[in-house]
Amino acid sequence: MGRVVPGCAETFQDSSVFQPGGGSPFGEGQGQGQQGQGQGHQGQGQGQQGQQGQQGQQSQGQGFRDMHQKVEHIRTGDTIATHPGVAQWFYNDGNQPLVIVSVLDLASHQNQLDRNPRPFYLAGNNPQGQVWIEGREQQPQKNILNGFTPEVLAKAFKIDVRTAQQLQNQQDNRGNIIRVQGPFSVIRPPLRSQRPQEEVNGLEETICSARCTDNLDDPSNADVYKPQLGYISTLNSYDLPILRFLRLSALRGSIRQNAMVLPQWNANANAVLYVTDGEAHVQVVNDNGDRVFDGQVSQGQLLSIPQGFSVVKRATSEQFRWIEFKTNANAQINTLAGRTSVLRGLPLEVISNGYQISLEEARRVKFNTIETTLTHSSGPASYGGPRKADA
Repeated sequence: MGRVVPGCAETFQDSSVFQPGGGSPFGEGQGQGQQGQGQGHQGQGQGQQGQQGQQGQQSQGQGFRDMHQKVEHIRTGDTIATHPGVAQWFYNDGNQPLVIVSVLDLASHQNQLDRNPRPFYLAGNNPQGQVWIEGREQQPQKNILNGFTPEVLAKAFKIDVRTAQQLQNQQDNRGNIIRVQGPFSVIRPPLRSQRPQEEVNGLEETICSARCTDNLDDPSNADVYKPQLGYISTLNSYDLPILRFLRLSALRGSIRQNAMVLPQWNANANAVLYVTDGEAHVQVVNDNGDRVFDGQVSQGQLLSIPQGFSVVKRATSEQFRWIEFKTNANAQINTLAGRTSVLRGLPLEVISNGYQISLEEARRVKFNTIETTLTHSSGPASYGGPRKADA
């Protein structure tokens, strides 16, 4: 994956020289990064403080070294945070399709025009078009350079008019996803380890050097993990500081059949849930106590959960996996049942009188569920006392 942050310098320099009129001296470039499935590369490149020395060599026919911004390996489970105005490209070097779920925060203070997204292409086109703005008729979407005259582009890039016309992709019907012809030899860093533990040096990250990617698919780094039930991992601004700027966070969940995520609500964020694998039965209750959703969700489906709405999830397939995007850099949840729930903090007498139940029944309500987040849903707990904690 490549990301271009305008105003930042190139940080990757090619070790080989491109000769005038010749192709890339690289081979297949498979020394790194061909591991795993559903992988890809993300790159960052910023056309800015160009190296005049290298460009001067090119004009003299001596060849030049390419420079570009950072290129990152991405894999299944990666969460990628992107600043507004940043250009991105993706290249799939794995042996499976690379599926990317994208969420835009239209209510962000950085979306200055209105609450409609307006992404545009730097290269390529979309013949079918896409309706980003409600009420606008669907029409083919061309790249942003297509709107300028070739003569203006030729002067801006200091190229001939014919090349400028090619930049406009006017006769290119491949769409915005293309197949690379020949070797793809972009400079690639070593594969990063999962969830790297980086030391803080006391200096703030800049927009040019900010880490933008983290992986949530490693159970050993999960916030909640039970071998027989599953795991839940969260990503907030403490893990990825750039999220403080974006005011977003994420959660990754994976639970086994009959496992349940205890009833909970987001205290300070809205959430969008996207199912990546399996099926689950989900109930959502609003602030009036009405059940506004009660049904199955499966792979590819999306569910919106507003702030303060309580939700419970129970896996009905062998494995249920999902991702949640939340509109707060440090989203907080409150649970209705379990060891850290709101009911656990109430006196027995309050529970007894509030629900018109006996003190013994209140004790069961308060203490029978000793888990904090994940529990079994195969049946009610046996009465007679609190259950022992699962491993």
